[in-house]
Amino acid sequence: MNNTFLIIAVVVVIWAVLFVIMMSFNKKRKAKSKEFIVNNRNKAVIHLYGKNLKIDGKDISQFESVTGENLEKIAAIEGGIHSFEGIFETTAVSITGKNINMKTEKLQFEVELKSGHSYSAVLYDYSPEERKEYTKEYGSTAEDIFVMPLSLYEESNHIKACLVVSCDR
Repeated sequence: MNNTFLIIAVVVVIWAVLFVIMMSFNKKRKAKSKEFIVNNRNKAVIHLYGKNLKIDGKDISQFESVTGENLEKIAAIEGGIHSFEGIFETTAVSITGKNINMKTEKLQFEVELKSGHSYSAVLYDYSPEERKEYTKEYGSTAEDIFVMPLSLYEESNHIKACLVVSCDR
């Protein structure tokens, strides 16, 4: 019985140490992303939630960028019309409470960004119509400037989704 308590104590201590370390990493990432946004307030700053991301045909690593608090890529670019490419991802919660990781196939789109504004390109697990109803009913702190309806995406039983690029107000 003493061995059981010893094992439980060791596991709890290891978990606590790892928890503190991960919280520290997250705090540093959050501070770094806030500083990045402040330092680039004269550019268009875009938060991209995905992988294999390209802006104007160039890998996102070729631009000023950092990883944000929610592990999104944040890039600072000059205002203008830009093309974006990548596999966008999100996590939704099913009715049973199970997390569902969703991702698109490679998507491409163009959108005009204005310097001095902050944007987000996010995959939502509902239709554009449902998004419009939700923002109408509950309000929004962002203005949708581009909406791409999606009918199917990998690793999901859902049949509707949309990619939204929004500008913070």
